[in-house]
Amino acid sequence: MYTNVIKNSAIPLYKNNQLILQQNFLKFIDEHIHLHGDADFFATLITARIETINYLMPHQTDNLYQCITSDYAQNINGIVALDNLDLYYIEIEKQAISLFGNILCCWAEYEHYRIMQRVIKHPLTKNSMPQLVDNNKKITEVVAQIENDTRLFITSYCALPMTLSNAIALKTIECFVKKKYCYELLYFLEISTNGEYMIHYHYKHTDLFPTLVASSHI
Repeated sequence: MYTNVIKNSAIPLYKNNQLILQQNFLKFIDEHIHLHGDADFFATLITARIETINYLMPHQTDNLYQCITSDYAQNINGIVALDNLDLYYIEIEKQAISLFGNILCCWAEYEHYRIMQRVIKHPLTKNSMPQLVDNNKKITEVVAQIENDTRLFITSYCALPMTLSNAIALKTIECFVKKKYCYELLYFLEISTNGEYMIHYHYKHTDLFPTLVASSHI
């Protein structure tokens, strides 16, 4: 069933824009995860793939990105079966490689997709409307529980206003996961959306919402 769905969604690139194909694929994965309650889908798939790589070629690097993208792994990813996992895992891995280059990049884009879906589905409320403050004001503060903060922020990665927890998660993906190849953080991304943080933000005279500049987990 999954193989047919994936193959049907893999329309040749000359018929569809690459971005549309990627978004449709991420939506498909999201629907699968929610339908089956499989929140650990990516972690399960990637852990199994790493184990396969290390079994067939011992003494690989401990760096997740380097291991998945190594020359040797390229001959294994999406090809060699994943032990004890259903066939649709490797079918999804194949499609992820085709659309995103590798499964890690697909996971990062999926987490980005999840954040944006939360932002889109939860519009402004009376408790999180723009605040009137002095223009160009820069503020540093400690927030005890970011998951309970109802204020809205924008970031350099997205002009849409979002809650503080979403903004921090988005910055983690863009700044550390994608730019610095720290894909290990994806296993613990939920940690970045909870707890005590020190944040630095500022208001520009052209913006209705403050821009989150930096954050640090305490």
